[in-house]
Amino acid sequence: FFRYTRIGLSFRAVADDQFAALAVGLRLPLIWASVWAAAGLVALVAGLLWGARLGVQFSLSLVVLKALPVLVLGGFDSILGAIVGGLLIGASEKLAEVYIGDYFGGGIESWFAYVVALVFLLIRPSGLFGQKLVERV
Repeated sequence: FFRYTRIGLSFRAVADDQFAALAVGLRLPLIWASVWAAAGLVALVAGLLWGARLGVQFSLSLVVLKALPVLVLGGFDSILGAIVGGLLIGASEKLAEVYIGDYFGGGIESWFAYVVALVFLLIRPSGLFGQKLVERV
């Protein structure tokens, strides 16, 4: 969608450089409204499905905090990266809990994802599937 359709390319152009997108004739207010509407719609559907299936509790904010290591691992601009990052973070948390959890007194699954994300930021800052940022002067 973001690579092959006109609206997807417009989204990427505005995200990359607003002034250049404006210079080539893209209507920024319309694109920003579309982006916010799409994000709100996705959040609405996800919240409705989550709430209908599992109920809503105050502790759900901890689930949202797990999204940051997933996005760091997968790459901030890749949907496939978010899926793969989620699977890798989940698997690494459980493997760490099973194999090295006893050495840390339990509770390793609550912080291990952030350690993985920190190490991954040092090795590959753009993520597994993230777009490499190249700036030419």
